[in-house]
Amino acid sequence: MFVLKNTWAAMGRHKAQTILLALTAVAVSFGSVVGLSILDAANTATTTTYNALTPSVMFRADRTRIINEAGGDASKVDWTKYNLSWENYSTYVEKATNAGVQLANAHSAETAKVNVDGVSATKDGAQLAITGFSDADAIADSLNGSYTVVKGKDLSYDTNNDENAASTVLVPQALATKNNLKVGDTIKLVNPSDSSQTLEVKISGIYKTKSKSSEAQTGIDQDNTILASTAVTMSAGLTGTDTSSTANLLDIAMVLQSPSDYTKFEKAVRKAGLSKDYMITSPTINKYNDKIEPLKNGAAKVRVGVIAMYVAGGVIALLLLVWGIGRARTGEVSFLTMVGVTRGRIGWQFSLENLLPILVGWLAGAAGGFFSAKPLSNALAAGTNATVSAGTIWTVVWIGLGALVATMVICLVRANLTTATTMLGSRMEETR
Repeated sequence: MFVLKNTWAAMGRHKAQTILLALTAVAVSFGSVVGLSILDAANTATTTTYNALTPSVMFRADRTRIINEAGGDASKVDWTKYNLSWENYSTYVEKATNAGVQLANAHSAETAKVNVDGVSATKDGAQLAITGFSDADAIADSLNGSYTVVKGKDLSYDTNNDENAASTVLVPQALATKNNLKVGDTIKLVNPSDSSQTLEVKISGIYKTKSKSSEAQTGIDQDNTILASTAVTMSAGLTGTDTSSTANLLDIAMVLQSPSDYTKFEKAVRKAGLSKDYMITSPTINKYNDKIEPLKNGAAKVRVGVIAMYVAGGVIALLLLVWGIGRARTGEVSFLTMVGVTRGRIGWQFSLENLLPILVGWLAGAAGGFFSAKPLSNALAAGTNATVSAGTIWTVVWIGLGALVATMVICLVRANLTTATTMLGSRMEETR
């Protein structure tokens, strides 16, 4: 009771030191919870979440390189020489399989030239084309780019349950405007190589691409390319007729079982003969890395900040301890010793004077960090949604306990460092 009473009185006499110790503890514990949560989120994003990806891999002509080799004029390039056939893809996949890489899935988008009765391209010299998608998943990584249906409804790929899947198309907004086409209109697709092959289809919707890209970049003229399911393009005789043909622009996304297969897949395909005129890319991995790049960059800064915070917090706390129980308290120690108070009890009093504000501040900061980790991590990198894991909580607990133990040791040592000579000198100074 004596120690607690003296502790409370001392804290009242040294309000500035008490408040500053508490604020230091708040800052360090708050920063610990938030900082460690962000670092944990970054680690999870680059390991567990990344390793769980099933990345799509694609071979695409390096059009920039090829155009540069042609003197910068894309019109001089015979792109059919760089198109890959179904047989080419089968060969490369077989080689990858022999190297121990198994595909989880595959999606295709095949673009062919097409004529449409009564419909003209949006500009002179342009050629109408149609892209047949194997399924909805093929769209996300396609050369055409993602799109928005501005009128009508999207394509259907369920030929077993939807009779419209093999008879409807999407028309680009620019082409629809040029030819006054509307949702529900019927148009006739004509095979340019064989005008006797025709197919009447209904326009289910008008679409607009989310991002613009030039034909030189992708080989796709977005304003003049109709979209459909492969059921439509095959029925029209535009795709799927010759597996060895390179007349069409075939773009296949091969889905791997894990990112660890990507390097093995690339090596196997290059070894099988795919030239440097083709890029091997994974849109899945590229998009994911782009998404977490702000988090990785932010985490690198947070890591430095956390270390600096611990160093600064430790130095400030030590200075405050020295200020609170330093030479200025020697007289008090002398008096208490003379009236029979043991140095252990004096050390315990000093400990409580500093432990209580540190403990209260530490708990307050940790609570604030718990509720602030998610919004602050999202401010650093959108979609991070950092959560305070059990590991983070235990780390903060152990750091806090370490700080408390260190404080207690310093206080006990300070109380026992006061010698008889020091006491006498202190009393003599007080009587002068």
